[in-house]
Amino acid sequence: MDESDLHAIDAQLRAIRVDDGPPRKPLLLDKMFMRAIQWSGSSKMYQSDESSTPPPPSPPRQPEIYPLPLGIPEQSYGPSPLSMLFRYEELIPLVLENFDKPSDWAKLCRVSKGWCGIGRKRLYEHVWVRPWEDGPHVKLVRLFETLHRRPELCRLIRRLDVRFFPLATRGEERSDLDDHVQLAMSNMCNLESLIWTRDKSLNPTLFETISHLPRVQSLEISGHSYRYYDPSLLGTFSSLEDLRIMMPDPHMKSKLVGLVTALDEREQGGLKGLDIICQSSSLIDDTILTVMAPRLRNLRRLTFWGCTRVTRDGIYSILNEVGPNIQELSLDALPHSSLLDLTSSTPLPQLQTFSLSITIPHRESTSAVHTLSLFDLPALPVCPSLSALHLTISGSKPLLPLETWITFQSQLPENLRKLSLVNLVITSPETLSTVLESLPNLEELYITATHPSIMLPIPALSASSLRIFHVNFTLSSASISSRGAVAQYLHSLAEKMEQIEQIGSANMVFEVHRRMEDDGERIVKLCRWSRTFLPGYFQVWRA
Repeated sequence: MDESDLHAIDAQLRAIRVDDGPPRKPLLLDKMFMRAIQWSGSSKMYQSDESSTPPPPSPPRQPEIYPLPLGIPEQSYGPSPLSMLFRYEELIPLVLENFDKPSDWAKLCRVSKGWCGIGRKRLYEHVWVRPWEDGPHVKLVRLFETLHRRPELCRLIRRLDVRFFPLATRGEERSDLDDHVQLAMSNMCNLESLIWTRDKSLNPTLFETISHLPRVQSLEISGHSYRYYDPSLLGTFSSLEDLRIMMPDPHMKSKLVGLVTALDEREQGGLKGLDIICQSSSLIDDTILTVMAPRLRNLRRLTFWGCTRVTRDGIYSILNEVGPNIQELSLDALPHSSLLDLTSSTPLPQLQTFSLSITIPHRESTSAVHTLSLFDLPALPVCPSLSALHLTISGSKPLLPLETWITFQSQLPENLRKLSLVNLVITSPETLSTVLESLPNLEELYITATHPSIMLPIPALSASSLRIFHVNFTLSSASISSRGAVAQYLHSLAEKMEQIEQIGSANMVFEVHRRMEDDGERIVKLCRWSRTFLPGYFQVWRA
């Protein structure tokens, strides 16, 4: 074959077109097979043990509704019991105090003027705007539109909780909103508790107005103060007792000692509660704690979280001043802080709640699952009145063996009523049984376990006096593969626990309701959370 033949073959190959013929569409086989799997339950054309047809979603659970009792017929000898409620007005507040939802109170206000007076006080006693609820933007705007026009409603507010603020609002709309908030806050002369944690939502004028409110006892604010408010004004609050600062900045740090000193110089004394929450910040250190300690003589509650330079020495400087009176203590035990060993602390005879977040030191080998030893758990101070203990492992989920727990629980008093072991993974029914049997007065329990199967065969769970039980799992299982499956699993647990009132797993929390049928059968029903306060599990995380 000479060179001319090679050129001829090359020309023929180049003449071939890939797109000859009509265009072709993809077969979409993936969708076809997916439909076949979905149809397999009814058509029986496709059988597979590996992937079964998922069940249809169950309707969302609704809160339990208890109807009013039927009135007594007219031919009876006396009047209906419900009619007697209107005759004896002193009974009305006792009956109405069982209502909790604002929507119910709004309806009750329409019954009569007397009921409206009671309902208004209850409706506006505690007002909140939370970002995880529906329509926080609209709610906040309409709330302050109403309040700035009705000073009498402002005077009814005792607790105000603002965790959302529309920072994206600009121009005239933002100016009007700020004016409404300013005027409404100036009229809240009976306000006792204020939570305003939305970063960059405060301004100097608004904060000065808040500082003049005469009855504010509890304050929780964002610590980002530079260019937004003057932290030294905190020292001018006439009734302030509890102060919680979220994410303080250097400007706040520079004023912290001064404001604590100013509050201590008041006639009624200084703070009773101090919480400083950071996010791995080195601003707050032992030096500041040592300087503040003499000015915190009235302290009852102390929290330091995320303060990487706070160690045992700084905490001891405060406990040496307030140890006999401290009731709540919440700390972040970093590896270098030495806060795992508090046995050398001054005795804490009044300590009721102790929270400790533990950071396990980084290990070279990450292949093997870490098992907790006694040295990974805290050595508690002398605290005979302890009733609530919260332990949290940050950054990992190590296993909690039975032997480690038996040694640790010897420190705990038998009157402990609340126990939280978050991310301390329970691996066996024996460990959970030992927890329940060693603490017979336990009413609230929050734990992490490996698998749902370890919960069901535990007699101690049925015999316990738990009112609240929350469990998270680290391993997947068919019994918790969906929200409906989790609810069924929790229902099976609730049927075994006679005193349980609240049960949950992960971010699901249910109310437990019981009733007895006419034939004597006891029915246990899980209902959606319907209360206005946060469930116990989420309060533990906040603790």
